[in-house]
Amino acid sequence: FSFNPYSVATCLAKSTAVFNNIVILLALYYMLKGNPIISAVFVALAAYISMYPIILCVPVAVYSVLMSRKEKMSFTDSAAITGYLQIVCITFIAVALMLLFSMLFVGSWEFIPSTYGFILGVPDLTPNLGLFWYFFTEMFEHFRTFFICVFQINAVIYTIPLAIRLREHPTFLFYTLLYTIGIFKSYPGYGDVGLVIALLPLWKHVFKYMRNTFVTVCMFLVTTVFAPIQYYLWIYAGSANANFYFAISLAFSTAQILMATDLLFAFLKREFYLLNGDKHKLSDGTDAQIILDS
Repeated sequence: FSFNPYSVATCLAKSTAVFNNIVILLALYYMLKGNPIISAVFVALAAYISMYPIILCVPVAVYSVLMSRKEKMSFTDSAAITGYLQIVCITFIAVALMLLFSMLFVGSWEFIPSTYGFILGVPDLTPNLGLFWYFFTEMFEHFRTFFICVFQINAVIYTIPLAIRLREHPTFLFYTLLYTIGIFKSYPGYGDVGLVIALLPLWKHVFKYMRNTFVTVCMFLVTTVFAPIQYYLWIYAGSANANFYFAISLAFSTAQILMATDLLFAFLKREFYLLNGDKHKLSDGTDAQIILDS
């Protein structure tokens, strides 16, 4: 983590993302230690800071049920559903208490529009590494609300299908949702990328099943180097325009999506091989092509 260039850049920028990252890491730590209640509280604290991590209560709930369920108990049994609801309720109650204490400290609820309203409404279109700023700069005002809803839904809509498919692997589900947050949040930064890259070695056992590693690494290197250059040429030197920087930010997001999908495919491919073996022949003796169908 210390030698991660994105983490170093975050520290040099004195970004508050480091506080959000350490809270998320504590949530993951206590989830793996088998203490889902404390993990849910840390998820609530992360959601209190930046809102989007609220979806991380889903893998915590799945992990809690997975560790406590008896043999032959389904994930849809009443006891399992009760376990899910318990962790989700603890998370939301903790968030509500934090907001209540904030209201008592400030003296009003006026901080809500300036914090979570700012994240949801995206009023500041300062260029960043995300996908929001350029799109809404060019957007007609009467379409703005609709497309903001569409963009914001992207950060949470994948939670349920991923939870269903990865219900036996809540740790990987936690990591995948963390990746989707970093890609689709309204104001992403190097801190979000640094966190997922730092946790990437957890899945080194699936690296050999990945197919686009070289392309993804090259895209990360090129976009990381050229992003500050294009930003300087556009903002300070005035010798470029917004399209140059947006092309880099779009390529950076594409690299993140490519790595996330490639890692997911590799994880599922390894799981398939563990269950079915990796040698498959057709009736004519030729090698079969493995296609994962979820």
